[in-house]
Amino acid sequence: MNKWIKIIAILMVIGIFLAACTSEPEQIEVTRVVEVEVTRIVEVEASTAADSGEETNDSSEEDSDESAFEQPSFETVEVADGLYSFGNGEVFGAFMVTDEGVIVMDSVNAIFATQMRLAIMSVTDQPIRYLIYSHNHWDHIAGGQVFKDEGAIVLAHRDIHNWLMNHPAPNPDVVIPDETWDGERHDVVLGGKTVELYHFGPSHGEGMTVFRFPEENSIFIVDIVVPERVGFPYMPDFTPRGWIATLYAIEELEYENVMFAHNAAFGPRSAVTEQREFLEDLTNELFAMMERGENPFEVFGNPNAIELPKYQDWAGYDVWLGLNAQRILLEMIMGH
Repeated sequence: MNKWIKIIAILMVIGIFLAACTSEPEQIEVTRVVEVEVTRIVEVEASTAADSGEETNDSSEEDSDESAFEQPSFETVEVADGLYSFGNGEVFGAFMVTDEGVIVMDSVNAIFATQMRLAIMSVTDQPIRYLIYSHNHWDHIAGGQVFKDEGAIVLAHRDIHNWLMNHPAPNPDVVIPDETWDGERHDVVLGGKTVELYHFGPSHGEGMTVFRFPEENSIFIVDIVVPERVGFPYMPDFTPRGWIATLYAIEELEYENVMFAHNAAFGPRSAVTEQREFLEDLTNELFAMMERGENPFEVFGNPNAIELPKYQDWAGYDVWLGLNAQRILLEMIMGH
């Protein structure tokens, strides 16, 4: 089917989409999920208040204790000589030890950063020279004051710095970068080792940075490659077309190991290709639905309207696949 015919077909079904997205059963289900999450947050706050002796509306201390989130343990994994992944099984940062100091990638939050500082002290007595941000999202770059207090220079792509400066509600736990870099490539050289920083354009957030360690034959990627997992729910702050283009660019780099920010400490380079193929397969299936005379916008009212059996064993498939499809469709009709 000609590209323009595809676009026209998309526009023709927008009206149907508006009707589909008001489907009551799915709205009820989404509301239920939100209510569950809010309830969990309230329960945790109640548990915290109970521990501090504050009065709460819940008289059952046992229920409050059971509702509190279990804190996962932290682990340090040496991926290559002097190159480490650090995380708790859910989120990971990275650090590299050199003869002249340590380079840290992402601080996550104050608790995480404090634990990472202890992990660094357990493998070297070298000072921390740099903290480098991967992108602008607070869930990966908060807590940097822990390393800045040690004398580290906070470095980030200019787009990250600009977003943090211009955001109307800055997070006080996020340290504004001391130095910035611009363009597509910047190298940080310390103690005879090099960290190559790449920015391939819009993909996720602002200033998304891919870290390459040439001597260690490894890269560190945050959020845009998560092994054997579909896209995070509705792909917040993702640019699907730019995401795919970035993954193609990453595939052109030389590396063997891929260090992740979620789900696993590291894995093979094939994970990058698998992530790209998932995004392309999902996009192609939406076009295939139109060619079969089906309405792809049904995914707004029924997320289960689309299937990709190839990825049925991936994490998030049953719940998030339809939400991923929604985001890609919105980019098709809105351009962003």
